[in-house]
Amino acid sequence: MFETCYKVLDAVLHTLGDKCHRLRTLVMDGCYKITDDGLCKVAEGCQDLEKINLSRCSHHVTDKGVVAIAENCPRLREVILGYLSEVTDTSCVRLCELCPDLEIVTLMFSGVSEKGVRALKQLKKLRIIDISSLPGIVPADVATLTQFCPDLQAMNVSLNPEINDECLLQVVKYGRHLHLLQCVSCRITDHFLTEVGRHTKALRNLDIGWCQAVTDCGVRALSATCGSLQYLGLIRCDAVTAEAVEELMAEYPHITYSTFILESKKLIERARREGFMFREDQNHVDMLV
Repeated sequence: MFETCYKVLDAVLHTLGDKCHRLRTLVMDGCYKITDDGLCKVAEGCQDLEKINLSRCSHHVTDKGVVAIAENCPRLREVILGYLSEVTDTSCVRLCELCPDLEIVTLMFSGVSEKGVRALKQLKKLRIIDISSLPGIVPADVATLTQFCPDLQAMNVSLNPEINDECLLQVVKYGRHLHLLQCVSCRITDHFLTEVGRHTKALRNLDIGWCQAVTDCGVRALSATCGSLQYLGLIRCDAVTAEAVEELMAEYPHITYSTFILESKKLIERARREGFMFREDQNHVDMLV
């Protein structure tokens, strides 16, 4: 609703709370001037809210405002709290206790940690979860999410260096509907890639970019054994060679492989189609126009 109106003030939220009692969706992404006071007013007056996006609303949005939403808006189905450093486990726990219909939860780069992630197991209808870059979360809690949330379809655990092979193998094993898994810059090795195909018939999109322990061997094993796979993100997996990826592209044409080199080539080809001209040699490409 207000995602391009970054200077929206609490006065607007007060008006919504007073006048828009049937409001279902509130998108405040990047509205850095709103505070808990405005959110509390919305919580009191808009109790039929089903979706709220507070991502990047600055440090003025804290547990006080989010808890007020949780306590007054039990019909919430989607909540996005990315980049809110002052929103902690307290908010996550109350949301999980009071909003059982939640299907989409985004907590990336927030103040949520171990206790909050553990509380997510209460959300039986959860379909999409983003818990990327949450220092302090425990692999054991992440590993069991798909056991308690059987409808989970997409999970992002990127930028959590403690997330390892064993954790993600459990996620995939019990995630019968899990088709997208993002684990960029996690502690992933060839062991995970070799074993994952035995545990899933659903996984279509896997992003393991910046996982430096992954090699050609693991990528080959994954490509051969994971029949459902359609996309594999390998950007800055520096131990995976361009030669191996070229061979795999020919052998498994149904899989889209994404590497730094391949994505750069796509950008250059797109630029050519749009009329740009380049001078190339073996070492670099220069834009002429």
